[in-house]
Amino acid sequence: MRGPVTAFLALAISFGAWGSLAPAPQAGLPDVASPAPEPLGPTALEWLVDYLGHFQMRLSASERRSVAETLIAECQRYDLDRNLVLAVIRIESGFNAFARSHMGALGLMQVIPETGESVARDLGLHWRGPETLLDPVANVKIGTAYLAWLHGRYGEMDHALAAYNWGPAAIDRRLRRGRPMPARYVTQVRTAFQARVRR
Repeated sequence: MRGPVTAFLALAISFGAWGSLAPAPQAGLPDVASPAPEPLGPTALEWLVDYLGHFQMRLSASERRSVAETLIAECQRYDLDRNLVLAVIRIESGFNAFARSHMGALGLMQVIPETGESVARDLGLHWRGPETLLDPVANVKIGTAYLAWLHGRYGEMDHALAAYNWGPAAIDRRLRRGRPMPARYVTQVRTAFQARVRR
């Protein structure tokens, strides 16, 4: 049985890339493709390596560089704004690569192991059990792919972020019942994002 990312990837391949399925940006949070203030290329990489060095990530300098390279590559792959992903990481784990939540979410982007296994399988990543999510490079690959899939599913980033936090089943129920989206997490990410853009 195909997982959610596989199904979305199959559609995306027919269009050439996942990002081509994204709707036009809307008001509020930049949908996914707002220009980041840092230029692309080596300058962006060096800036991001330096930025990550300000947090207690519990990673070596070479590991931080690998995370920075991965984050830039995956954001380009899925047409995600780097600052938005950094905002998600800040809210989810505070940049602690080994964070564990009381709900069982792990790593930088606080991915639930069941979700992580499904996404890893769909991406062709080797799954070594939940500890895979404590590999910060794998965590960023899985977390960004999942966020991109949620954006494709809901068509707007606020809904995707709410689903990232609450889970798609809960958001689907709210949408079916005409209930408002949970706002707290989205507001937290929005605030962290705006702080990054204004830096």
